[in-house]
Amino acid sequence: MGSMNKLVEVFPTRPLKVMKLKQEGSFHQIRRLLAAIILFVLAIFLGIRNYPGLIDDYRISRNPVVVNYDVEGTCRAKRAVDNCSVKITTDTGQVIKRDYTFIGGKKGNYQVVTIASADDPSLVTIDLAIENMRTVFVATTGLIIALLLVAWMSLGCFLRTHKMTKVIKEINGQKLTPVIVPVKLVSYGKTITALYRANNAQGINAKYAANFNKSSNGGPIIIGDRIRNKCNVLAVVGESNSVPILLDQEFTRCDFTYNEMQALKEALS
Repeated sequence: MGSMNKLVEVFPTRPLKVMKLKQEGSFHQIRRLLAAIILFVLAIFLGIRNYPGLIDDYRISRNPVVVNYDVEGTCRAKRAVDNCSVKITTDTGQVIKRDYTFIGGKKGNYQVVTIASADDPSLVTIDLAIENMRTVFVATTGLIIALLLVAWMSLGCFLRTHKMTKVIKEINGQKLTPVIVPVKLVSYGKTITALYRANNAQGINAKYAANFNKSSNGGPIIIGDRIRNKCNVLAVVGESNSVPILLDQEFTRCDFTYNEMQALKEALS
């Protein structure tokens, strides 16, 4: 609390320009949005590619019958996964094309038997698909959930940062007041993301995020002790909006003069 009192005493009373940090710029925001879209599309693609065939294989497995059909196919092994394209020709000349994904990455050729549904003979698959049906379903579902989760996190970071940049534009050029804000810190690579909540202009308690680059601005200014990933950090609020904007360790968030930065650093030491 003593350091905070010193900060208030030396904090500039003139209007200050507030700027976005490197990780909050347009390039990084576009990258987050594109990542969310690509991951979401990829999750849909995996579902469309795998689930219809899995449904057919399940229906066949309910009442299977072995049939003597010609099978041609090729498999491409990638680590522990085999992607196989199979063409089944029935005794009536009908050609059924199926794509299969098998877990295991087997070396060599597969020996397979064609199986049809006794209830619906038009449904045809291979025995290997029936044997691997549950494994493929679990793996596909797990991967889709993981992709959607990462996409949701990327989109959430984009939206929280976007809300914060709107506040920055609103309070830019106003007199600012230093405040302490409780945050949750998340680190990945060179990026430190500080997550926090604040009441917006409509009085709604909303989520915000500030993104710091370890090499360029060092991260937020921590006040007091850090317990695991939770701590209090230094921020500023404007005259027209009470949402805090977090300051960085290099004080590049605002257009502080050299003397002002030195006075702030001394107050924190």
